Amino acid sequence: MKSLFFCLFSLVLVSCHIEQMNVPNERKGSLKATMGLDLADTKSFLLDKETAQKPLYAQLFRDSSGSRHFTFLNYYNNSIYFYDYDSLNNTRKIHFDKEGANAIEMPIGYHIKNLDSIYMLSKLMKLLLADKTGKVLADLSLNGGNDLFSNPLLWGTRFPQYFSKTTIPFVETKNELLLTGQFTGEMPDSLVNKFGFMAHIDYQLDSIYFTHTYPTALYGKNYNWGGRLPMEVFPQLHPDKKKVIYSFVPSHDLYLYDLEEPKKSEKVYAGSNFAGTISSFDKETNKMAPEEVVSEFVQGDRYCAILHDPFRKVYYRFLRKAFPEAPEGTDWKEKDIGVIIMDEDFEYLGETTLGGGDIWHWENSFVTEEGLNIEYIDKDDIDEEYLTLKIFVPKKLN
Repeated sequence: MKSLFFCLFSLVLVSCHIEQMNVPNERKGSLKATMGLDLADTKSFLLDKETAQKPLYAQLFRDSSGSRHFTFLNYYNNSIYFYDYDSLNNTRKIHFDKEGANAIEMPIGYHIKNLDSIYMLSKLMKLLLADKTGKVLADLSLNGGNDLFSNPLLWGTRFPQYFSKTTIPFVETKNELLLTGQFTGEMPDSLVNKFGFMAHIDYQLDSIYFTHTYPTALYGKNYNWGGRLPMEVFPQLHPDKKKVIYSFVPSHDLYLYDLEEPKKSEKVYAGSNFAGTISSFDKETNKMAPEEVVSEFVQGDRYCAILHDPFRKVYYRFLRKAFPEAPEGTDWKEKDIGVIIMDEDFEYLGETTLGGGDIWHWENSFVTEEGLNIEYIDKDDIDEEYLTLKIFVPKKLN
């Protein structure tokens, strides 16, 4: 599988003149902070010996009685674990077969609509519908039914790929399930207005279509942002349920795309007071050493998740902060993680630096009545016995 995605990355590269794109932060240093994040609580869930920290995907699921369940995917034993969010007790485990008629191979994400409608995302470009017994009820190809391995170019430039994480969640609407994917590699200018990264899937898995394309101003003219990670798209359903808010990695702005009129969009400023100009590469990735590609990503600011907090009527936008003096060989996960707080009109309220991404696993973040939940890697938990969530709330600065 790893070689497949490397193959896709290589094949979609284009041989052309690469123009460099510079995205300045015009409000850097001028934003006034009135709020910051305050640590309010910690929750630690006891893990079994088959389970590791930093699961690929997690979801807070509310059942029909209103009870809250913290769930996450155990990739190693093909199971979804359920914990009572309030008592922290492990309450259920749903196991899925790896082989046979009910097989769910290589799961990387899921969405629990209810216990008899569990949507499982497979790395093999399939979405499967299962029930609480693990029985598969339906499945749908996410790449037009094309063979995954024989000719990736046949589908790799037409259909998005999915690198699921809690902060790139399934979005449940009244009539369909939305799943955000991405392009990988360097995007040719000819595809910018054609490549839809948002999949619209009916709940019976009978149909799928794609909308919402990368902003031309950011990704046109053969701009090269460096491959898979910088091409990630982070979604958040707008409170009005009519739009999706997207956070693109190299943009200080957020983009609001209409669901009924997919070509209709607007952008709003949502940047950090400290982030600087974000620049694309000035040459093709295949002409750069791997460590040079990583270094570019480490040294510059890069945005990521956008979450809405309906209980406090604010947004949280995550930023992988620039590390310009990073020693050679620094991993991108070591970059400090910042969280920008905005009101529901996207007006800046403040921001907080949490610390290194090796400790703050921001990929597993979500909002509850208690606040912003972020997975925390406790270095004192040597045996990795617990999955720990730190919960933050906005607090006015003195």
